Amino acid sequence: MSHQSRAVFVLLWLASLLVVGAFASAQPRRDPAPVISGTDIGFRPEGWNGKARTGTWLVRINGEWVEAQTVIKAVPATR
Repeated sequence: MSHQSRAVFVLLWLASLLVVGAFASAQPRRDPAPVISGTDIGFRPEGWNGKARTGTWLVRINGEWVEAQTVIKAVPATR
């Protein structure tokens, strides 16, 4: 393979990377999904982990949705 054909190959490869990058960055961004809720407890979906839906648990306090935080308590396995 001559130097000229290698240079053409590299330039075409770089051009293809630029085209793919431009196409990927032009995809529309989605707004966060609305809250799936009951009266005072809700779930805001944010993505997927395989077939499982990922997101954030929310609670309604004074009409405003606030992220819920869990408190994990250690329970001894044996006494």
